Amino acid sequence: MELRSLTPVLDGRKVVGMADGRMAGRVAIAGVTAFALAVVVLHVLQPALDPLEVAVSYYVHGSFGWLLTAGLLALGIGSLGLAYGLRGVGGRRASAGRWLIGVWGAGVLLGGMFRADPPGHWNEPPSLAGMIHGNAAMVAFLALPLGALFLSTIFRKDVRWRQEAKVLLGLAVASGISLILFFASLAPVFVRPGPPILLGLSERVLLAVYAGWLAAASVGLIRKSERIGQGSEDAA
Repeated sequence: MELRSLTPVLDGRKVVGMADGRMAGRVAIAGVTAFALAVVVLHVLQPALDPLEVAVSYYVHGSFGWLLTAGLLALGIGSLGLAYGLRGVGGRRASAGRWLIGVWGAGVLLGGMFRADPPGHWNEPPSLAGMIHGNAAMVAFLALPLGALFLSTIFRKDVRWRQEAKVLLGLAVASGISLILFFASLAPVFVRPGPPILLGLSERVLLAVYAGWLAAASVGLIRKSERIGQGSEDAA
């Protein structure tokens, strides 16, 4: 009788975990998709900005700058949702990885709430909003590759993530490489000082790889939750 009375409780917890995982994954995918669409649309609406030289953040100063703000807020919320959904992944490295993804999400939110300064002012002190935006972006850019690498190495050892583990690890490594290239494009700012080289291109590559990892992890989270649900039905 005691064992039977415990069964509904355990099943209930599992059902709640499955629902949380699916919801978190869908929120994350929605956030990544909204950001990607916003950036693509802004390229069409503001063609005067050179995508090879101009960072994505500068689109906020155009007539449709609210699209970038909305996209960044959606990406930040989606990233925080993913970090929450991955709380079931155990281990210290996984915990550190989740926190780092959360730091990335918080940095993206700050980047959306505080606008970057207009382009062409590299030799001038930044405004308060520009300083917050730039520092939040740098912390976020550093946090995601580390968090992605920590989590991806854990996923390799988890049979529930077997289908996604290789893709996630490859994207995690690619995110680190894209970050190095991004900082290389910024080097002239700190050396001369002067304008960066191909900042727009390096940042777009970085954001594309980061978004790819977030999307793949979100899909993996949804699939893992569905596998757990299928396993529960089979056991029943």
